[in-house]
Amino acid sequence: MRFREIIILVSLLLLTGCQQVDKPSLENITVRLIHDKVRNTVSTSSSNVRDLLSEQGIGLGPLDRISPSQSTLLTNGMDITIIRVEEQLQNEEIVVPFEKQVVRNDGLPVGESRLLQTGTSGLEEITYRIVTEDGVIASKSILRRTMMQQPIDEIVMVGSQASYTVVPIEGSLAYISSGNAWIMSKSSGIRQPLTVNGVLDGRIFQLSNDSRYLLYSGKPNKEEDLEKTFNQLWVVGTDNSSSEPLTLKVQNVLWAAWSPTEEFTIAYSTGEPRKTAPGWQAHNDLNIATFNEVDTEVEHTTILEPSAGGSYGWYGMQFAWAPNGTYIAYAQADRIGIIDLSKPADPVKEQLTSFSHYQTWTDWVWIPALTWSPDSRFLYTISHGDPIGLELPEDSQIFNISALAQDGSFQATLAERTGIWSNPVVSPMTSTGFQVAFLQANSPLQSVNSGYTLSVMEQDGSNVKAIFPISGETALKPQNVNWSPNGKQLALIHRGNLWIVGNESSVSQQLTSDGQTSKPSWAH
Repeated sequence: MRFREIIILVSLLLLTGCQQVDKPSLENITVRLIHDKVRNTVSTSSSNVRDLLSEQGIGLGPLDRISPSQSTLLTNGMDITIIRVEEQLQNEEIVVPFEKQVVRNDGLPVGESRLLQTGTSGLEEITYRIVTEDGVIASKSILRRTMMQQPIDEIVMVGSQASYTVVPIEGSLAYISSGNAWIMSKSSGIRQPLTVNGVLDGRIFQLSNDSRYLLYSGKPNKEEDLEKTFNQLWVVGTDNSSSEPLTLKVQNVLWAAWSPTEEFTIAYSTGEPRKTAPGWQAHNDLNIATFNEVDTEVEHTTILEPSAGGSYGWYGMQFAWAPNGTYIAYAQADRIGIIDLSKPADPVKEQLTSFSHYQTWTDWVWIPALTWSPDSRFLYTISHGDPIGLELPEDSQIFNISALAQDGSFQATLAERTGIWSNPVVSPMTSTGFQVAFLQANSPLQSVNSGYTLSVMEQDGSNVKAIFPISGETALKPQNVNWSPNGKQLALIHRGNLWIVGNESSVSQQLTSDGQTSKPSWAH
């Protein structure tokens, strides 16, 4: 009998133990729940974070973040944090200031002026994408820019004295007028046309170092050829107005320039036509062509094979041949480098610097301009600076002029906030060194649409001075200015006409009056 009692007692103890094991083990877990700027300590029997949220009736938005993840098992004293993330679009309208144009009229007495057109500011709408975390702005980036209303320039007509004065011209100064090439030699009164068919497209236009030849690009003569060819490369002699242009048998040229050291030698890069903007697909190649003026034979050598060219390669690359002929610099939307031609059979391509591309939000790509120092040791260019607000790097409106050492040893900013189209140009070497001309944006933080002023600084960025136009006159449009061979004057386009400006004196002289002049090129 006693044995049976002992068996019954043991059975009861075992049954009691089983019932205790079956009870929930998380009954007394305490956790801290942080959400919506509130910190609560809660006691829960839930097993994981997801169940806890359900128990507490807390929902998550599509962008909300939670730490730890919802599948994490709960432990006593655990912190569970929910960050409320929201995204919204915000539109901001900014005023785009109008430019003032001054038109000189020989028919009005000196000192008299008339208002021809009242200026009106434009309006640009900027759409921002704003991301907030628990109500605090975490990021703000530009989604798109829309010009709601174009600014209208104020135009004032002022009286001026007699006709343009004939001035001496050092070397030869070529320019495009109404689709034809013209050249002035020795004097602004001695000018002649080099072409008469009106097909120059203005993409390539450069005098050789001795000014004996002009390299230019022109549209095909036949309309049916435009589907396969948007331009062709030509050379014409400048010594005789009856010289026949020589075809270099190169089509669809995006960039070309004379060799600084070899006669009858050029470098060029090509693309292919596209019906969509911008009208071409770049090959991102680089070639050298050597021709003979006697038998018109042209030899072509490939330096860079065609390539995709990166994420913005469809737009193409910019190049600049160093004065020593050994290097060709290249620029893309997000990098700058050099190509060493000292071994033509195996040229070396080396990157010097990289930067954030500029997001244009349209069908064009910004590529920084390049110019070499006379000794081929430094590259002067435009650098895309860091943003000054919460915008993304690619939306930054900061553009500076910088110098890069050819050997990659350093990079220095010489002038800040000069503008996206500041386009530095280095002068010839003189007894005191060289200078850098550039365009300074009148509205540096809106430089894409800004007017510009021609300025000059020393090679180290010191002694910056504005020289043209004078305050109150019509600002310059984006362009590449040209130094005279002796570095004393600069040629530029102002209100559609060719002007020269003294570097030291700032004295200016208008040389054409047709309003259709472009692309000056100045050489010995």
